[in-house]
Order: sequence, then C-alpha cells, then structure tokens
Amino acid sequence: MIQFKYLLALAFTSAIQLSSFANDNKCTVSGNIAGLQQEAKVFVIRRSGEHGADTVARSMTKPNGDFSFDLPATLFSDVYELRFGGVRYGIDFIAEKGNVEIKGNKDKLYTATIAGTPENDRYNQYHQFYLQQTFKRNEMMMSATASREEKTALFKQQDDEKKHYTDSVIRNYPTSLVALYMAKEPLPMMKYNEIDSMLSIFKPYFAKHKYYQEMKERADVLRKVVSGVAAPDFNVQRPDGSKISLSSFKGKYVMLDFWASWCVPCRAENKHNKAIYEKFHPYGLEMISFSLDSDKGAWKKAIEKDGLVWHNASDLVGGKLSPVAQKYGIDGLPAVWIIDPNGKIIAEGLKGEAIDKMLETIFSTK
Repeated sequence: MIQFKYLLALAFTSAIQLSSFANDNKCTVSGNIAGLQQEAKVFVIRRSGEHGADTVARSMTKPNGDFSFDLPATLFSDVYELRFGGVRYGIDFIAEKGNVEIKGNKDKLYTATIAGTPENDRYNQYHQFYLQQTFKRNEMMMSATASREEKTALFKQQDDEKKHYTDSVIRNYPTSLVALYMAKEPLPMMKYNEIDSMLSIFKPYFAKHKYYQEMKERADVLRKVVSGVAAPDFNVQRPDGSKISLSSFKGKYVMLDFWASWCVPCRAENKHNKAIYEKFHPYGLEMISFSLDSDKGAWKKAIEKDGLVWHNASDLVGGKLSPVAQKYGIDGLPAVWIIDPNGKIIAEGLKGEAIDKMLETIFSTK
C-alpha cells in the first residue's frame, strides 16, 4: 500500500476552505472548535500499524475556531483522527461522501460531536455511549463512599453493556464501516476462531477492506500456533553470540517464554519462572526465554539480574518487529507456550498457576 505523507498541497494566507476538487465525490469536513484564540493548524491523521501515523491533509482554522476542507474519494472508507495545533486531544471521524460536521471545545475535545453522514452519525452514537460510560466510571472511582464490590459490579455491568452495544451494531449493520471498526478493536485479545466468526459477518462486502485483511492475517498467524500444531522453529542467538534453535530440543518438553528486559510484568514473572525451572527441570523440562529486546546489553544485564540460568534466545530485532514474535503472533508480554517432545504445541496463553498445573499433569504421568 502506498503511503502518502502529504496528499493535499494546500495554499492559503488565512483560513481558506479547500475546494480543489471539481466533482462532488468528496468529503467536506467542517465545524467549529470553541476556545481557540487564534488560527490553529489542522491535521488529518491516518494511523498505520501499532504506533505509526501519516498526515494525509492539512488546513487551518479561522481565529474563531471555524474550519472547512475537502478530502477526495481516494481517502474514503477509513477512520481518521482530526488534530488541532496546540490542542491535547484529537477527534476520530470517517471519510465518506457528504458533509461531516464536527463541533467541540479545545479544552474538552474528547466530548466533541460528529454528524452529517450515515457512518459518522453511527460513530457519534457509539462515541457518546462510551463517553457516558467513562463519566460514570470516573465518578465511581472518585467516590469516597463506593466500595470495591460496587466498583467491580459497575465495571462488569459496563463491560456487558458495551459488548451488547457493539454486538448489536456488528450484527445489524454488516455493511457499516463503523461496525467493522468495532469488530477490529479487540483484535489483540481474540482467538483465531473468534476472528473467523466475526469475519463471516462482513464477507463478502468488506472482504478486500484493509481492516478485514488485517483481521484475517491475524487469524491466519494464530491458527499456526495453537495446540496440536508444530511450533514454528527459529535459529537465533544466545547472549554469548552462539546459535540456538527450537528444533534442537526435539525429544524434550519445552516451556517457551517470550519476555523483554523493559517489560515490568515479565520481570516480575521471572521469579515464578525460576521456581518452575527448579521444580520441573530435574524431570526433563527445558526452558527457553526468548527476549524481544533490541539492546543486547540491556538483555544480558536483565538475564544476570533476574538469574535466568536456563536457555536464553533473541533475534535482537525488538518488539513486534521480531520475525519470531510475528511467527507466534505476539501481541503482549509475557507469553508462554508448552511444546512436547515431538515439537508440537500442547498449550499456549498459560499464566501463573495454570503453568504449574499443566507441568504437574505432564510430569506426574512419567
């Protein structure tokens, strides 16, 4: 996919409405941001990847906060963030044919309203629903009299309400970009079969859309690292520079743990891993801690400090850019797989005591 850092060349001496497109197949975004005391830059941001972003259009507000600009049809069917120079928050909106109107206050931009086109009206309804939930949650958290039980009950109630709301939109509007966007939102927490089920709702209408393809690619990776399939092999380096491969451990039970020196939960879990190793290694368990560090020095220092006396491995690419992390679909740390002597995965996604129980089951049968 071609990335456009600056798609529109805009010329203005003050805040001039963009009107460089001769046909009506465009999205006009206009509105007012109250509280601005002078002209402010306007940026239309398209997110790319986990942390990347491209500026696809620029404009200016008038001193009173009014703004207006056009986006071409080539940018349609995507969610963008509208940001203003000197303002903390941004506003999400959908680029589609018609007139999108956005109104808000620079000091509370998260409360802005978006209206004017079918998808933006639908997105605004969801935004306002979520906003009211946030206000209730914050009020409860700030309450001096609310008990922990009351807070827990509210959070569960809100989770249920949100799931009901999003499920309703997704099921009832399978040709809605907002519905597809909602379906993609919890992607890091979804199993491959859950993703497959969700995609079936949007096929064939959105089968070629980038959100659909992103979900499909995620499902295709996850189905290759579940119980019963061969664990993806790797051949990377140890801290001393020598090589280590997963396939060289055939004939052994292996606990493969993904972590990083900068991951606070991982460092805390290393204490538990030491206990696991001391308990089960005498029975034949091998452990491989695969680091998603890119700094070799930080990696080696953490190994020494945490006492990781078992096998350590890394490709030193770092984070989700690691080819091995991508093979395993890593989207959060720590992440653990248990692999049998035939090199097949027998458990994944285990945490805490669940790891001990699995290993007790394995080694008590020997």
